[in-house]
Amino acid sequence: MNGAAALFTPEELKRLDRLRIRRRRRAVSEQMGDRRSARAGSGVLFQDHRDYVPGDDLRYVDWNVYARLGDMVVKRFEAEENLDLLLCVDRSLSMTGAKSLKARRIAAALGYIALAHLDRVRLAWLPVSPSLPVTIHRGRARAGALVEALAREPDEGTTAHGNDITKVLSVVKRRGTAVVLSDFYDPENAVAALAALRSQGMEVLAIHVLDVADVELTEGDSLLAVDRETGAEVKVDVTPAFLQSLRQTWHRRAESLERWCVTREVMYQRVEVSTSLWDALSAMLGTAIAVGAR
Repeated sequence: MNGAAALFTPEELKRLDRLRIRRRRRAVSEQMGDRRSARAGSGVLFQDHRDYVPGDDLRYVDWNVYARLGDMVVKRFEAEENLDLLLCVDRSLSMTGAKSLKARRIAAALGYIALAHLDRVRLAWLPVSPSLPVTIHRGRARAGALVEALAREPDEGTTAHGNDITKVLSVVKRRGTAVVLSDFYDPENAVAALAALRSQGMEVLAIHVLDVADVELTEGDSLLAVDRETGAEVKVDVTPAFLQSLRQTWHRRAESLERWCVTREVMYQRVEVSTSLWDALSAMLGTAIAVGAR
């Protein structure tokens, strides 16, 4: 697993080996009268009970509860599924530095954990790689190559997530879970990629990577600010009013993106570059991507 050493220490790899990603689907519906049965065996977990209704399969009646309380209830289960994970990682020039490293480490951690459990991982760069919009990885043996690719790819190009995701979706036909890791700096449409993925029926998690250094300027300075992606230049006098406005705008952008996600059933997670990898992974508990101990 030499490639994994590009982003993780040996101690971190051991810690990742103790984690797994769980994505569950309901095997017995909570809808009253639903007659779908759950298959017993590995990967099927008891969830809770619901009241028995005529037509339910008697095999799933909890007779112990009936013997104790006289209540007819049916067991409900959740079945674990293999995860089909699409990692969309922003490598545009606005990500250069701490944001890029944070996004790549989180993506690598998710991919490493998934591959260790024989899930399929697809990696797409934003902007897309001209020769190959998506690379496919499956099985533990591919984990090193995936992590190495995440460490090696240079930051370059401008942000146009909508156009890039259109190219990705032209080759990704399967529904699954898509994770977009980005600062979502996209002057045209920051949510275009999320909307396109959601329209394809995917479960979508937006990981918004932020660096407070982007708005921590020194009051009183006069600067020539250069847009990393377009090269546009603007002279800036860092007055108290300008600094306050800049910080407020920075926060409002993040809050606006979060509101957009919440109203469209897109999961949202804000991650600052100072956040540890483990805190970021722990914060995913309770989402469709549940990262927990094996």
